[in-house]
Amino acid sequence: MKKLVLISTLIASFAGLSAFGQGYFQFATAKSSVYDGSGASAAVAGTGVDVAFLWAANGDVPSVDSILASVPTTATSASSGWTAASAWTAILNDPNFHLMVNSGSGNALAITPSTAVGAINYAGGGLFAGDALTTPLTAYTLFIIGWNTAGGTLTTPALAAAANATVGWSAPFSYTANQSTGTPVNMSGHQFGVAGIIPEPTTMALAGLGGLALLAIRRRK
Repeated sequence: MKKLVLISTLIASFAGLSAFGQGYFQFATAKSSVYDGSGASAAVAGTGVDVAFLWAANGDVPSVDSILASVPTTATSASSGWTAASAWTAILNDPNFHLMVNSGSGNALAITPSTAVGAINYAGGGLFAGDALTTPLTAYTLFIIGWNTAGGTLTTPALAAAANATVGWSAPFSYTANQSTGTPVNMSGHQFGVAGIIPEPTTMALAGLGGLALLAIRRRK
């Protein structure tokens, strides 16, 4: 009987450890949080923009901050002054920040479309189990990114970066991970726009031809 009680206690303890083995997050915001400046003017993003967020130790600064601390909600591709390619490089090659996954969904990236009113409502606005390396009741630095999905075809940051899609990001902010139960903490108050200069195909082609011409001249010398 004592063995049975001991085994039951151990099972309950391990179950508790697995339940609280990683931090929980609420990836949700109020309306008018995401703006799309891919066109001639910036407006509240609709469902043509997907969003995700990255995390790091509390106090870390994202590499993309070297371009801007955050993309203004009024930014457009014509007025941004920086290229989408340079922003994607900084975001996806940051040694400290990691795209958040949902460990309760097979470690799928926590990605969701912006709603029709520019809000974020991942997993119905409920808590979800984040990266297994995160810990409940611990503060992390987060920042949100968004990108134009080109009609729903660019469904991940990797695909969007490869296609040089317009991208935006919020200012970094501190967020304390929750336990599996408790009052959710959303990410409202971190508005940002999606923009970035994308070279015209003809411009890129001319640049490529120019590079080939320089190589040819060097070889002749």
